[in-house]
Amino acid sequence: MVAKTTNFTRAAETLNISQSALSQRIAKLEEEIETTLFIRDRSSVRLTESGERVLRFCQITDLAESELLSKLRGSKDELAGILKIAGFSSINRSIVIPALKNIMIKNQRLSLQLMTRELNELPKLLKNAEVDYILTDKKSDLSEVENIILGYEEYVQVRSKKFPDSEIFLDHDENDRTTKAYFSQNKLSFKPKIIRYLDDVYGLIDGVKNGYGNAVLPLQLVKNEKDIEIIDLKRVLKVVVYLQFYIQPYYRNMHSHFLTEIQSYFKQHLRQ
Repeated sequence: MVAKTTNFTRAAETLNISQSALSQRIAKLEEEIETTLFIRDRSSVRLTESGERVLRFCQITDLAESELLSKLRGSKDELAGILKIAGFSSINRSIVIPALKNIMIKNQRLSLQLMTRELNELPKLLKNAEVDYILTDKKSDLSEVENIILGYEEYVQVRSKKFPDSEIFLDHDENDRTTKAYFSQNKLSFKPKIIRYLDDVYGLIDGVKNGYGNAVLPLQLVKNEKDIEIIDLKRVLKVVVYLQFYIQPYYRNMHSHFLTEIQSYFKQHLRQ
């Protein structure tokens, strides 16, 4: 919990114990294994390299224990436990949720935590063991992280059919580089009259529909929208989608089922 919250006070509150008691437990653990687990400063704490290894070990043992108890309590063939995934908005709703349909319907005792976060937040969620899997657009350079390419999102420029002439563009936020990358890759000039930020990808779709401006959006989200027109289907920006998780000596039975379902569905619905 300290690793997840990066704060002793918040961790103690979550665990319903005093901060002093939590600090003593961590100190005792560090003394027993003869290594420092956290680097502490005034505002937060972060894991040392040894701390990350201990966290991975704790995660593995927790998963193994959870799966054993589930098998003892229920059907041996039914999946149980918690499937924790984090991804970005255009993928989670359009592909991840339907990809998990068969698993979730067949396994009523299986819990799901699906988080939607900004791309730059996803690696930290995986590192701090808040989730077991992330879907992101950048390959991890860590040797202990598995990178599986699920496919490619194809971004296209779109406009409203009712309000086709617009010099205004819509985007997520000032830090989003997708729109500029699209124009750069296709060797087009990008000089909008004004840029409006709507943050959520589905907000951008609604903004285009209502004439707020043009946008660069994933093809799988807009190809069937009757009020939206794709300006040039030949001009696309391909963005890779990775599934990432920590390589482990032990995987739950759920792991292979999850990989099969997610890879199969992505293969059907995204460019390979």
